[in-house]
Amino acid sequence: MKNQIEAILFDVGGTLRSSIKKDATSKLEVVRKIIDLLGADTSPQEFNELLTERTKAYRRWAKETLIDVNERELWTRWMLPDWPVDQIAGIAMQLNGLWREATGDRIIFPESKEIVLELFRRGYRLGLVSNTTSSVEIPQLIRELELTGCFETMILSCVVGMRKPGPAILLEATKRMEIESAKCAYIGNLLHRDVQASHEAGFAKVIIRRDPEIFTEHQATYPDLVADEYIDNLRELLDIFPARQSKKEDKPVYRASLSTMWAKNNFPKLPDFFEAAGRMGFSHIELNHQIDSSMLDGIDLSQYRFSSVHEPCPADISTDELKNRDWLISSPDEDNRNRGVEAIKRSIDLAHQLHALVIVVHCGMVSTDLSIERELRKLFDAGRTETDKYLELKQNLIKRRGSLIGPRLEAVKKSLLELLDYAAPFRIRLGLENRYHYFDIPSPDEMGELLALAGPDQLGFVYDVGHAQALDRLGFYPHEEWLRRYASRMIECHLHDVTGINDHHAPGLGEIDFDMIAPYLPDGAIRTFELQVTNSPEQVKAGLKFLVEHGCVKPI
Repeated sequence: MKNQIEAILFDVGGTLRSSIKKDATSKLEVVRKIIDLLGADTSPQEFNELLTERTKAYRRWAKETLIDVNERELWTRWMLPDWPVDQIAGIAMQLNGLWREATGDRIIFPESKEIVLELFRRGYRLGLVSNTTSSVEIPQLIRELELTGCFETMILSCVVGMRKPGPAILLEATKRMEIESAKCAYIGNLLHRDVQASHEAGFAKVIIRRDPEIFTEHQATYPDLVADEYIDNLRELLDIFPARQSKKEDKPVYRASLSTMWAKNNFPKLPDFFEAAGRMGFSHIELNHQIDSSMLDGIDLSQYRFSSVHEPCPADISTDELKNRDWLISSPDEDNRNRGVEAIKRSIDLAHQLHALVIVVHCGMVSTDLSIERELRKLFDAGRTETDKYLELKQNLIKRRGSLIGPRLEAVKKSLLELLDYAAPFRIRLGLENRYHYFDIPSPDEMGELLALAGPDQLGFVYDVGHAQALDRLGFYPHEEWLRRYASRMIECHLHDVTGINDHHAPGLGEIDFDMIAPYLPDGAIRTFELQVTNSPEQVKAGLKFLVEHGCVKPI
């Protein structure tokens, strides 16, 4: 029979991990922490009995209504309704974490990571759907396993407000994944929750992992709830789900690149990141300056399409070390400057190997002492941009930058001329990026001087949306000035969103006016998503669609 399953969704508790109850003494030790947090005057034994009874009452209500609530409502309405709402609401997450710690130790099954990763590599789309009272516990677990990027969606009952055995929570997952229920399988461990929910949601297959302590009892209690398969270990899933054949709809659909900035801790290996990027719709990859040679070893890089390399990559000498030693192309010290040039040459060599046509270049700094700017940014975050202190710090930065830029800018020009000569035989273009810190080079005027060193076939502008926004918000350079002056020389843009001066959020999650930006973006400029690792796969995929809707990214 032809395998019609395209997506596999997992339960968590009892399926990917076990829960081991604490002994009475250990439990009361944790309850004591809750009492201390509250500043309460009661014995751990009495408080444990109180919370246990209220937990049972909440569970009865949740089972009857098929509703779960978030931590704030759980603790203000159910667990401690006789305490001041404002007090409990402010520490609800901490209270919930401690109470869950008191009720048991949650331990991942040793085979879980291996099997999840293998199913992902076999071509299955993966999701998580779990009943839980914690919005943070499962995401943290998955991040610790470096599997976040493998799960397209993560549906937690306390976040979405619905729970199994109702089918709505599973249907929410299929809606977000944009897949038919008939192409999905669900892996759980409870007949009365997982089989019933899967059947009512129209899933093609439901598989139950047998728990020796409860399965026989549940089988007798729910004789009409029958799974398609029963397993005793997740490794048996590999016999049930063979490798999928890729289909047309699995291919990238947008002319956009995803930076490996998002790979760190979200995937165990780079090829898994490359695979996920393609599934989300990205046509290319940008290797960024967090990637070192060891991470590339053993990978057949010819299988993948690379738009660009962000120096220094391979980062066998980290960006922090280069800055700390002033091994930058802006250094007036000739030995240090040469070190910076050599780091970028290594990136050019890698780009040539990968058939990437652009190197993203950081032009260095006038000073690595960012203490004044850090103080300025703290005042910004505190909403104190109109104070005398803010204006004084800003003027100090402007004055200090002006006193330092001369020899630094000349060093950058000398370095770029050397790098242009080195890259010319490979037909690789250097892209000069507008930067995040005020002491970074170049300013808008300096960008013009640097771009005048060569024609657009050799040297271009890399527009970083977030960097432009941050320095605008701090009061230095108007965001749109970069676009008005240099859009014609733009060869790549780094796209992400910004809240305040915090950047690298998925597009659509912040304050950037992408409708203003879209008309400036040349058709031939590479669109690269540079995103913090904290963005979820759902947010990355939604951000890509958001920019398509706003005219910044186009289909292939």
